[in-house]
Amino acid sequence: MTFKIAFIGLGAMGQAIVSRIIQAGHSVTVHDLSAQAVNATVEKGATALEQGVPLGSDKNLVFVSVSHADIMEKLICEEGGLLDGMDEGGIIVDLGTTPSGQCRQLAKLASAKGKVFLDAPVSGSTPWADAGTLAMMVGGEEQSYQRVRPILSSFANKIHYLGGSGNGQLLKLCHQLTFVSTITGISEAIALAEAHGLKAKMVLDVLADCVAPRHVIDFMLPMAENERFDQGRGTLKLGHKDLQAVKQSAEDVSLKLPLAEELLGYMDKAMKEGWQDADLFALVDMARDEFYATMKSR
Repeated sequence: MTFKIAFIGLGAMGQAIVSRIIQAGHSVTVHDLSAQAVNATVEKGATALEQGVPLGSDKNLVFVSVSHADIMEKLICEEGGLLDGMDEGGIIVDLGTTPSGQCRQLAKLASAKGKVFLDAPVSGSTPWADAGTLAMMVGGEEQSYQRVRPILSSFANKIHYLGGSGNGQLLKLCHQLTFVSTITGISEAIALAEAHGLKAKMVLDVLADCVAPRHVIDFMLPMAENERFDQGRGTLKLGHKDLQAVKQSAEDVSLKLPLAEELLGYMDKAMKEGWQDADLFALVDMARDEFYATMKSR
């Protein structure tokens, strides 16, 4: 089957994924509110969506890569959105991080209109996308997944099909819970060590040889060497949003997650204190600030 592909959402990750799809020999029509982002992908071989043309018009495969689930749902469901504009049997692939229950609902709405919705969040950042080595978790109709898998393989080399709609997002939320809790734990470990006169790099060098999760240490070691923990690629507000989705998915099945709730409370505090646009790894700096504030109050 020949796919007529569109891609909505051209952040750093979206642009890298579009480039990989084009390099694999496919034509891609792109759309984003940022003209600069659109122009950057057009320079790499994409085609810009013409003004006034409905989203998904004459397309049978549309990727959506936006940072908020409500925006994604609006793009799909609003009048003139993807469910109205795409070809019959068209496939929508959600690459963002979305509550699993919302994905199941979108899959039902898509099916009622003769379309297919796949949740296919990714793990990794822009360098992984550039190299085509993202990890991906997919939920939804298996036949449709198998049809689009060759396209997915152009930018993800570790793809896990997990069954029904929402399952891909559920596993992504499990990943995010683990990832953010690990960063938070390491951040507090650094603050504790520094309070006793040790350096952040000492902590990370030791943890790297122990049982702490390897990838988080790999991210943080260069930052410790530069003594700057603001050099990652994700913002704290996105980590906060992901933990909110974790909470919602737990509430959907009346499940209590004490650690996740504690982490969300910690992130709520960070947001209120103005850290929302800081890098997620700046949790180290937040933990440090709390130590210094405690010392001053003594």
